[in-house]
Amino acid sequence: MRESKIMLIHYITAVLIVITGLIHLFANNDPVIGPMIKGNVYFYVANMAVFLASVLFHGFNGVRVVLIELIPNKCWTKLIGWAVLLIGILTFLAGMQTILLSVGLI
Repeated sequence: MRESKIMLIHYITAVLIVITGLIHLFANNDPVIGPMIKGNVYFYVANMAVFLASVLFHGFNGVRVVLIELIPNKCWTKLIGWAVLLIGILTFLAGMQTILLSVGLI
């Protein structure tokens, strides 16, 4: 994937972090809206999944860009990209397990 498309996704995830983060804050702190959001378990889990994926992509992409700047070798760039992708997927799976356990779906 071209670097410009990756950075576009990076910016989109920043917006998603704000939106899903606000929904998460309302769900856990607002006494009126919170029970409505948490009452719909599938909406809450979907929101948390998008929030988790956005935060992980945004953070790991930032780390990937910094590492590529430190080591501008083409071979290392591919290795860094694949390593960050693998670590990101494993982290997402662990986070989803935690989310599903917390709402009682597992």
